[in-house]
Amino acid sequence: MNSTPLLPGIVWIKKEWNFRKNPFPSTGMARVGGNDDRENGLLYEPDVHADQLREAIEKFVLGMSFSGLKFGYLWSAGVIPNDSDARGFGKSVLLQHLSRRINSDFGRAVYEEAGLDASDAAEVPICSVFTSFDTVHVRSLGAALFAGVEYAVKFRAGEAPTLAGRLRERLAERIGDSDVKALTKAVADSHRAVRGRTLGPPDDKLIVALCDEDPHAAVDYLTKISPISRSRNGAVHMATFLVFAAAAGIKHVLLCCDQLEDLASTTTAKAKRELEVERFRDVIVETLPMADMMTLIATMHPRASAIMKHAWTLADLPSFDLTPGNRFSTVELPPLRDAAQAAQLLRRYLAAAAKDDARDDDLHPFTADAVARLFERAARKPRDVLRKAHIVLVAASTQNLSRITASDVESILGVPGQQTAAAQNEIPGTIDWSRG
Repeated sequence: MNSTPLLPGIVWIKKEWNFRKNPFPSTGMARVGGNDDRENGLLYEPDVHADQLREAIEKFVLGMSFSGLKFGYLWSAGVIPNDSDARGFGKSVLLQHLSRRINSDFGRAVYEEAGLDASDAAEVPICSVFTSFDTVHVRSLGAALFAGVEYAVKFRAGEAPTLAGRLRERLAERIGDSDVKALTKAVADSHRAVRGRTLGPPDDKLIVALCDEDPHAAVDYLTKISPISRSRNGAVHMATFLVFAAAAGIKHVLLCCDQLEDLASTTTAKAKRELEVERFRDVIVETLPMADMMTLIATMHPRASAIMKHAWTLADLPSFDLTPGNRFSTVELPPLRDAAQAAQLLRRYLAAAAKDDARDDDLHPFTADAVARLFERAARKPRDVLRKAHIVLVAASTQNLSRITASDVESILGVPGQQTAAAQNEIPGTIDWSRG
């Protein structure tokens, strides 16, 4: 007797499980921008690390606005002591989420969440930009600052306006005139009000582009700037953006900086690396308008700390060590505590991919015990939970499983290759995870 042939996995995902696509990212590495919400950070679930997000607001945002904080550090120290790879805990997406929340209303919601009131938000409006080092294009502070300006003019969440667009609207309301000439004059007046050491005159063409009524003008202008100029003059472009923001009434700008360790690439000569780190002090701490307006929050983990520590110390920059003495400038993201947190993480992705909002089971097709086993196999890291959920869903769909149980997860992740990867991430069962 012939058995019914299995449907292709993607057909099963769409027809049986009622998803538009596999809900989970294949890499779990969040990036800024892009149309795939599984990978661009827009599906971040703030409740997974609610306490740490609140702590970041209190230490970083309020510290910037009211205590003069210049450097803060968002840590993941790992699952066990001396963890050699403490990445994948959600630092990047937490900072992306925080930037979006700040920019949506210039800090009002995060102020009020921390216990302040609307008058504080009106007195000290803020915004945030996001940047990231890499080993290909962004390997200097100048290039990273340029990328932060690009974030302001290019990044948008869905149909929301860009940060630069919001600032232009705010500036026009502030001076009571939306004409480009009036706006550029206001920015020029803002620059003339700067008293102290600067990098020189701002980029007049960028000012005009930021004030232009065409929302693509600034994007088009920045796109034409060469990689060499981005690295050499990125600080000038950031200073120009800060003058524009100040004209719109912004008091402080939170610069969220990811992958700081890539600044210390092994292909970079030691002397050049140390000089580049020195520029953090020269530009961010000692040069206006950065010194008055900007606070840098960097992601950090043990490997990054080991790579950056020597140059950071030589530059006399505030310590990023995760110690009690630095408790007011550091926040640590812990590993996932239990399967309930893993379920919180998965639900957001499942709901976003579902064709029908009215779902009887928000974890379908996973059973509760399947999520628990997935959590155990994923070394308590959000990135690994998502990666393994992707693998399990692909394998289960090709088998045409109606539900995914703990035994299914075990059999899928226990195959050769997957078993090795899982074993490398296994954590001793003697740790009491309920204690955080």
